[in-house]
Amino acid sequence: MKTLRLVATCAVALSLGQAWAQDNPVQSATPPAAQDVGGTISSSTGEAGSAAKLSRQQVYQDLIRSQQSGEQSRLWRDLYHGQ
Repeated sequence: MKTLRLVATCAVALSLGQAWAQDNPVQSATPPAAQDVGGTISSSTGEAGSAAKLSRQQVYQDLIRSQQSGEQSRLWRDLYHGQ
């Protein structure tokens, strides 16, 4: 009987704890990270930093833009050491 009461108490506490955690979102005291030094906002991420849904045409235009601006070659040189 004591075991059953302990299991029931734990189940209630667990479910209430999860419900309470979902009701109270974590608020960060730190300011959001600054954008790149270049001053351009990346079009591949949304407001919250998660990946935005882009069309194939938008991705292709991003590729062409990075090739024309020299950003792609700079990234290859700096990140991959020219390999």
